[in-house]
Amino acid sequence: MTTWYDEAFRPGSEIKGKWNGRVYVVERLLGAGSNGIVALVRRGSARFALKAGYETVDHQSEINSLLAISLKDNSFKNFLIDADDMIVQGKGISFYVMRYIEGVTLSDFIHKRGQDWIYVIGSNLLRKLTEIHKSGYVFGDLKAENMIVSNYGDVDLIDFGGVTSKGRAIKQLTEVYDRGFWSMGERVAEESYDLFSFAILLLKSLDHRKRFTGFIKTLPQNRELDHLTAIMKENPVAAQLAPFLNKALHGEFRTSEEASIYWRKLLAGKKVAYSTLKLPWLKICFAASLFICGATIYVFWG
Repeated sequence: MTTWYDEAFRPGSEIKGKWNGRVYVVERLLGAGSNGIVALVRRGSARFALKAGYETVDHQSEINSLLAISLKDNSFKNFLIDADDMIVQGKGISFYVMRYIEGVTLSDFIHKRGQDWIYVIGSNLLRKLTEIHKSGYVFGDLKAENMIVSNYGDVDLIDFGGVTSKGRAIKQLTEVYDRGFWSMGERVAEESYDLFSFAILLLKSLDHRKRFTGFIKTLPQNRELDHLTAIMKENPVAAQLAPFLNKALHGEFRTSEEASIYWRKLLAGKKVAYSTLKLPWLKICFAASLFICGATIYVFWG
């Protein structure tokens, strides 16, 4: 059966804002979730990600929260490009346009680059969460599918449907990342809620045995943190992070800023070998230093 978005998001079709009048040409679909559909679009030579919502009220709430975050002086500044309505089959559909970021999934990045990259990725993700939290919001539905990773472990969040004002009930979640699923806290928008999801995200990305699929099928009374502790013990990288992960799972961090400080101190104390990471810029810097050194010697002795 053909849906409204099959027509609206057909490659080559145009999306015109009802109020602002801006026109976007669809290149391809990027994905569809429970609360909307996202497409790669272009306007002139610039490319953006455009998200159209299924429910106008929920989508407008998402736009409002994203606008509030993007107005702050942080990495989300000017993240929101446009917000408008499109007319499809005589019906108004709310949409917003945001920056488009090239990247890959967390699992693909880890598979290609190695698990040691989780130290850099985790640090960058904590920074993103801290910026959202300082804006008065909680991300809510933090999971691997809602983020992408680019070349040097940079992290971008790509689905803001779960963003919730602090103190309110979490409006969108994914069970295995949810502390309520593990009976470890309420589904309230607190910084500790995101930090619990953050710990699950890391453990899930490091678990070679793919046990989280099985956890979803277990009865509530059989969901124990011992299952997660087993992953920490079996995986060398997770074992390094165990002190942090345990605190995050038990809600012992008051803020994400506090968690970030602990993360940095933990890795410094463990003397994590960042030199093992395959960073091309290290080779570039080394080559550049040799060139400068050679040039200096030439000038001095020439």
